[in-house]
Amino acid sequence: MLHAPDGSITPLQSGTYLEKQFHQSLKKAFNPKRQYQCQSIIFSFSNSEFDTNNIKNQSAQALQIVQGYVHKFFDEAQSVSAVQVDGVGGKLHVHLIINTVKTTGKTIPTSRFTVTKMRSDFNQYMNDNFERITGRQWHNPMEHHQERKDVNNLQTRSAWQQQLKKNIKSIKTEVTNVKDFLTRLAKNGITITERRHGQSWTYHGTIKTAHGPKKISARDFYQRIDPKTGAVLRTRGLGRDYTKESLELYWQKQAQKEAQPEQKYHHHGKEVTNHDRIKQSEGREQLQKVKTLAAEARATTEHHRELQQLTLQQLRAAEAEEKRQQQSVKREVGQTNLRQSNSRLNQSISEQARLRKCQEERLKAKQRATQQSRSKDDGPEL
Repeated sequence: MLHAPDGSITPLQSGTYLEKQFHQSLKKAFNPKRQYQCQSIIFSFSNSEFDTNNIKNQSAQALQIVQGYVHKFFDEAQSVSAVQVDGVGGKLHVHLIINTVKTTGKTIPTSRFTVTKMRSDFNQYMNDNFERITGRQWHNPMEHHQERKDVNNLQTRSAWQQQLKKNIKSIKTEVTNVKDFLTRLAKNGITITERRHGQSWTYHGTIKTAHGPKKISARDFYQRIDPKTGAVLRTRGLGRDYTKESLELYWQKQAQKEAQPEQKYHHHGKEVTNHDRIKQSEGREQLQKVKTLAAEARATTEHHRELQQLTLQQLRAAEAEEKRQQQSVKREVGQTNLRQSNSRLNQSISEQARLRKCQEERLKAKQRATQQSRSKDDGPEL
């Protein structure tokens, strides 16, 4: 709202004047065709914060709180605020519009307008300044609801990983460095351990099972590469976008976007802005990512083909070994049968020789007995 020179709110509020002021900043934008021109926010206070028993005093306090929040977090941009008490609920609330184009022509990153980030910042501001402005203590209504219900209800590893990816994508847009990122993850029940001297991360969490809570973990990204051919043998983890290196690169690019002014270049006779160059760069990165995924898919297909060939070779080798063993067994059986046959033949010859020898001995014994029983006058035995 417009203020008088002494700092009080002037009773003369001109929407046309405020619109012209916003438009003057918009014309200074390095990209005047941008569609995201302003952010509209409504701060609604509960009956425990303002019971509207003294509208004049409480409306001034609510406006002071919202303006203090804006000056702390969006001081570089134009803003318009208006306090109201109407609607079905009759609650005190403040309408706020923030110009996303600064008076310098730079823009405010849209990531600073995410609901979770703004709610967290405003709750922190209320915790630090509500008692100073109103003389009453403030109790955060969200402090007992910090734990996400969807996280508590996760029962499988895959569901936990999907929710983890969503949390990482959301939190990385709300912070600017690794320290704040780890702090926000910890509030969501996720911890990180470092591997490879701090270059790689492993995310840890807990899921509910039929037997109680179970701790699980997931790597950020891992690839096993054949040292000889350079082919990708195995890919595991959440993905490249969830590595420490990728996150730091994202925050670095965001900082460069805020720090670098929008510059204009000429490419093939056409005027190209820095914003367009960033879009082209992002397009090239996206194309490179698609090429990487295609290369990984081809490497995976080639790996599967090699596995199939290896399996087929092993199967053929096993069949050949089995055939060789069968032939060896047949040879052993034949040799055994031959030995048994020779043994039986040797036994038969030996038995016949023994019988002949016994018959010869009996005959000789009979002849000796006959000679001894014959008298001297007996004639020859005919």
